[in-house]
Amino acid sequence: MTLPMFLKPLASLTDDELMLRVASKDDDRAYDELYHRHARRTMGFLYRQMNGDEALAADLTQDAFMRIWTARDRFSGTNFRTWLLSIAYNLVKNHYRHSEHEKQYELFAKQNQEEAADNDIIDKMENDAFDQALRQLLETLPPESRLLFSLRFEEELTVPQIADLMELPEGTIKSRLHVLTQTLKQKITRYDHIRR
Repeated sequence: MTLPMFLKPLASLTDDELMLRVASKDDDRAYDELYHRHARRTMGFLYRQMNGDEALAADLTQDAFMRIWTARDRFSGTNFRTWLLSIAYNLVKNHYRHSEHEKQYELFAKQNQEEAADNDIIDKMENDAFDQALRQLLETLPPESRLLFSLRFEEELTVPQIADLMELPEGTIKSRLHVLTQTLKQKITRYDHIRR
């Protein structure tokens, strides 16, 4: 008389029979038996795939067995070892795919940081060149125009404030500012792209 599978000692069951018990009865003892039979060998496979990274191989082994448990109702009933290896292999592929994405992202981020640093340097150089050109241009202006520029654009006074300070009508200040800005604009046009 043959004993039913659920009455046999776990050690005498095949892997497929153990997995069927796990799938049909959520049998954690059968699951533990499978783990003890296959964890070490699975970890060896993963260790080789992960270039000797023992901690990563151990993590992936745990992941593989967690997937066995969560997908237990999808076990077809044949060849547990092949099923386990296909899960482990997919974990390896996912790891490398994810790692490649991380490497690509890190490379992208590094390139962007370098480009941003380059752009910052270029912007600074252009701004410095603009500032130097503007200073040189201002030195060629009459003292009253330099004073007007300084009050309006460096000290940021309003037209009425400048008019009070210089004791001139606001219309005169507006007119002189307009002439000043037009003169500066014409003489410094090659730096327009910087100040947009």
